[in-house]
Order: sequence, then structure tokens, then C-alpha cells
Amino acid sequence: MSPRRRSELYRLGVGVGALATFLAAFGRLAGERADWWLIASIVVTGILALEFPLHISLNEKVSVATAVFFAAVLVLPAWQAAALVGVLQASDLCLAAYRKVRSTHERPPLRAVAINIIFNGGQAYLAALGAGLLLSAGGVSARDGLAGPPDALVLIAAAIVMYATNVFLVAVAAALATSRNPVALVLNGQKLVYVQFASLYVVGALAAFGAVRWPWVPVLSIIPGVLVYHSLKQRIELGHDGMRAMERMADEVDRRDPYTFQHSQRVAIYSNAIARKLGFTAAEIELVALAAKVHDIGKIRIPDSILLKPDKLSDAERRVMETHPRLGFDILKQFSGYAKVLELVLTHHERYDGRGYPNGTVGRHLLLIAQVIPVADSLDAMTSARAYRGARSWALALDELRRGAGTQWNPHVVEAAMTVLAQEARTVERRPGPAPAIA
Repeated sequence: MSPRRRSELYRLGVGVGALATFLAAFGRLAGERADWWLIASIVVTGILALEFPLHISLNEKVSVATAVFFAAVLVLPAWQAAALVGVLQASDLCLAAYRKVRSTHERPPLRAVAINIIFNGGQAYLAALGAGLLLSAGGVSARDGLAGPPDALVLIAAAIVMYATNVFLVAVAAALATSRNPVALVLNGQKLVYVQFASLYVVGALAAFGAVRWPWVPVLSIIPGVLVYHSLKQRIELGHDGMRAMERMADEVDRRDPYTFQHSQRVAIYSNAIARKLGFTAAEIELVALAAKVHDIGKIRIPDSILLKPDKLSDAERRVMETHPRLGFDILKQFSGYAKVLELVLTHHERYDGRGYPNGTVGRHLLLIAQVIPVADSLDAMTSARAYRGARSWALALDELRRGAGTQWNPHVVEAAMTVLAQEARTVERRPGPAPAIA
């Protein structure tokens, strides 16, 4: 079973499990008294807060709605709060999908959208329910106030349970899709903003205690929430600035050699097209393109005498050149935004038959997502001129890909490349410079 399929089944399982829990406990939910003014206030605030999401990484985002959700858990009965949080989260994703359809006029993959809505609504429901049940067991609620330090500890524990459940369920889904450690994904994704995240729970708690007397207080909580939002935004933008700096550095690596100018940009374009043909998800396509943009960043540590040598390299020089995937891995691992593409950068010169470098990994043992860049990279290398040879035509390069399918490259990836790029062989003879656009 493919990693993507495992992730889909897991996300569907979480969503179905949450829905089954909701249906099994519907009697308890119906028996809880509803304060409709308070619920309306939370709904309005939650909708406003969900309009300001922030992307921590490629497929993980947060919003100031976290404060609203925690306030709901503190001020409403557990089952009622969980249902409200789950519905708000699912509704936000439905609205986002509708907006995307209106803006792009493209029909979305309905199965993927449905699974995404079910999973995100379900994990939000389970996280809120876990926190709410813990508060109920400890006899703590905003309506009763805090009697002392023990109650405060229960409140803190509930915040931790809600946060940990939410983050871990999402991390497991991402880990299954990329065959990575979910704990490592949590640490890489959250270490940038954990202080601001804690602030959101504090804002939520203050709003909940104020809402006991004034139901409209949650609406006012959007003000400190926005302040936290801007703090989060600044921290995340610093990380994004670091990623953009890496991409500019990768462009400078290409620029050092006039024969490889814009190489990484072209590889990203080809990788994107191949990944789409292979049916990757939008997040996976984005991962491949991001990795392609920086796949040769390690060459910045290769001496000019080797990198720019006008003749073929000696064996010793070749061994030095073959260290650049590992060097790139070491450079990028310092940036949390690149955590999910490290393996793609490290393995972009591995071969399907295991005769590549730096580790000699048999390509068929790698994720399919890691076998896209080697094809795109080789295609651009063959169709670009070098000081010691001319550029091959697209037709000859594609013939070489066909001959190497099953030995140097994954045959499924080659087949996808042939399908989406073969039209260029009929209309374009490659020249150094910007890559042709690929629809």
C-alpha cells in the first residue's frame, strides 16, 4: 500500500471515528442545556478567527480560532463544545473549497476534499472532546471559576490535551504520507511558534471566564487574538524568509556556471508537471517543486576548480562532487520549513538499480515522490550544454530516458515524463535559458 493511500485511510478512519463517537453520544448532547446567545457569540467569533489562517509549513496551518475553540471547551458542556468546534472546523474547509472552485473554475477532486473535511472536522472534535471531558472529570469550568491551584492545573492539562491531540493527529497523517517520524514533524513544525500558541490558549481562557457574565466577550477576544496573530505571522515570515534565502542561494549556485543558469528552476517546472501526471496531491506536488528548487544547494560548498572545470572530472574530483546531496541535506536541515524535503534533496542522485550516490540506495525502495527529481534533473542536464559537450535535443533526451527506465530511473516516473514532456520534443530544441512553460 502506498504511503499516500495509508494516509488517506488513516484520515478517513479518524473522521469516521469522530462521527461514530458523536452519534453514539448524541443523547448526551441533546440532554445538555444550550445557551444560544453564548453559542451564537462563539460561532461568530470562530468564523471571524478562521478567516486568518497562518501556514507553519507546507501542509500545516494554525489560526487564532484556537483561542475561540478553547473558550468553547471551558464555557460549554463537553459534548456540546466538541460538536460546535468540529462543525466550525469542517464548515471552514467547505467554505474554503467553495471559494477555490469559484476562483479557479476547476472541479476539485471530490474524494480528497471530502476526506480532508471529514478528517479536520473529526480531529478538531476529538481534541475538544478530550479537553472537555478532562475538565468535567476535574470539576472545572469557566462558569464555576477556579477554586485554587488544583483547578488551575486541570485547566492547563486540558489545554495541553487539546493542543497535543490536535497537533499529533495531523502530524501522523503527514508522517504516513511522507514516511517520516510524526514526533519529528511535530517538533520541527511547532518549535517556531510554541510561545504564540500558548498565548492563544491564555486568550481563550480569559474570554471564557469573561463570557460567563457577558456572552459577547468572546467577540472582543478577537482583538488580543489578532495581536497574537501578528506575532505568529512575524515568526512564520522569518522562517519563510529563510526559505526564500535558500532558494536565492540555490539560484546563485546555478549562476556560478553559465551552462547551468536557471537549472533548478527548470527542474522544478518539470518535476511539478511529472508529479501532476502521477496523480500526486497538491501538497505532494508542492513538496516536490520545493525540493527541486534547492536540490543542488550543496554545490555551494564544492570548490570552483571542480564545479566549473571545463573538462570531465577525475575520479577524485567526481567523489568530491558526489558529496553535494549530503552537503545540501546538512544545510537545509537547519530550517524547519525544509524538514519534509530533506530526503528528496539527499536522494536526487540515487538510481533505481542502486548504483547512484551518495548512499547507493536502491530506488525502488524509495518513496515514489523521491524518484521524480532524478528524472527531471537528468532531463535538464541532457538538454543543457556543457563546456565539454553540446546539448542533446529533446527527442534524444527522451529516448535516453526510455532506455534508462527500470535501471537508472523509475519506469513509472519516466512514463509520466514522456507523456507530459514529449510534446516539447516536437516543438522545441533546448537552448540555455528559461524553460518553456508546461501546461
